[in-house]
Amino acid sequence: MRDTINASDKDKARFLRVFAFIGAVTSFLMSISSYGDGYILLSILLAASVIVFVSPFVVKGKDAVIAVVMLYTLYFLMGYLVISGGSHGTGPLWLFIVSPVTFFIRGLKRGAFDLVLLAGTISVLFIYTPEIGLYDYQSFYFPSRVMLCFSILCVLGGFYEYYRNKYSLQLMQQVEINRKMASTDSMTELYNRRYTLECLEGRHYGEDAVFILMDVDNFKQINDNYGHVIGDEVLMYIADTLRKVCAGDGIVSRWGGEEFLIVVQSQHAHKAHTIAKSIHESLRASPFKRDIHQFNVTLSIGVHQRQAGESIDHCLNIADKRLYKAKTSGKNRTISDDEVEFA
Repeated sequence: MRDTINASDKDKARFLRVFAFIGAVTSFLMSISSYGDGYILLSILLAASVIVFVSPFVVKGKDAVIAVVMLYTLYFLMGYLVISGGSHGTGPLWLFIVSPVTFFIRGLKRGAFDLVLLAGTISVLFIYTPEIGLYDYQSFYFPSRVMLCFSILCVLGGFYEYYRNKYSLQLMQQVEINRKMASTDSMTELYNRRYTLECLEGRHYGEDAVFILMDVDNFKQINDNYGHVIGDEVLMYIADTLRKVCAGDGIVSRWGGEEFLIVVQSQHAHKAHTIAKSIHESLRASPFKRDIHQFNVTLSIGVHQRQAGESIDHCLNIADKRLYKAKTSGKNRTISDDEVEFA
C-alpha cells in the first residue's frame, strides 16, 4: 500500500482486512454458487482466491506485500471472468469494484498506471475471446458499455484520489503548523513553558536531571535605551546562543519574558556546569550586534540537580532562588548546588 498521503499504517491495515474479509466471503459464496451452476474451473479459482484473501489474518507484518498480491489476484480473476463470461455472462460486471481498491492500495500514480494496463488487457480480451473460441458475448454493445463505464469510474476515482490527497496534505501541513505553534514560542522558536512542562514528565528528566534557569541582566534598561524592537532581537540572539551551546543535550525553552530554562537530561547531567559556563563565554565572546547597536548581554543563572523524590515545582523553585542570588550577587554569574559562583 503506497503513496496514500493521509492513511496511517493502522488505517491501511484496517482497510486491508475489511477488503480481505469481504473478498474472502464473496469469493467463498460465489465459489459455491459457481459449483452449483456447473462452472467447475471458476469455482476452483474462486476457492483458491479465498486463501489469498484470508492471508492478512494469518500472516503478520507483511501487509504491504499481501495487499499487492490480493490486488493482482483480483486482476487475474477479472481477466478470467472476461474470457469465461463468469456465471451466465455476468463476470465482467465485477470490474466496477476494482478502481477504488486499486487507488487505495497502490496510490494515485501507480494505481492509475495499473488501471490503464488492466483496461488495455481487458479490452484485448473482450475483442479476441470470441475469436479463440472462448466466451461469446454475441453483441458488441455489452463489452463496449462495460469498458466505457469502467473507464469513467477509473477517471472519477483518479480525480477523487487526487483531490483527497491534495486536501489531506494541506490538512496535515496545517496540523503540523498548529502543533508547532502549541509547543514553541513564536518569537524565539524555542519550546514554550507548557510544552516544556509536558516533556519534564518523561523518564529522562527524573533523578539527576539538571535545571538551569536564566534571566537576562538589565533587560529593562535595554528596552528603555534601545527600544522594544532591539529588546526582542536580544531575546532571539540569546535563544540562538542557547541552542548552539546546548547542542541537543536537553530541553531549551523560553520560560517567560526574559527568562529561559534549560533542563539537561539525567544521562547528560555531567554537562550542566559546562553548559552554564559556555553560555557566559559565548555571550562574552560574541556581543550583540544590530545595525549601529553593539553591546554585551549577560545572564544570571541558577542551577539545581534534581534529587530523588523532588517535584518539578520544587526543582524550579530552588533554581529560581539561586538565580535571584546570582542577581543580587552582582549578575553575570551562575550559582549551583554547591553554591559555587562562576561566570
